[in-house]
Amino acid sequence: MRFIVISGFYPEPNPDNSLQYERAVPPDLESAVLTTMGWTSLVEVPMGENDLTQDQAQAVMKILNDPVKDDLAYSIGLFS
Repeated sequence: MRFIVISGFYPEPNPDNSLQYERAVPPDLESAVLTTMGWTSLVEVPMGENDLTQDQAQAVMKILNDPVKDDLAYSIGLFS
């Protein structure tokens, strides 16, 4: 089973490179997140983790109903 994960780290040069935020996108919200990113299916999600722009991060976090932490850099990835 493949699923989308949103991650948040402190951006460089912050020495704390530990994971600060991680959430698997629930199946019922997956379509909204894909649409926000301009994708229509999981097949279109690029391999690896991809950085989110500030606008994308805000839109995705709103869908997830989680607060945006302005000091984090967010990314999206596809896991299986």
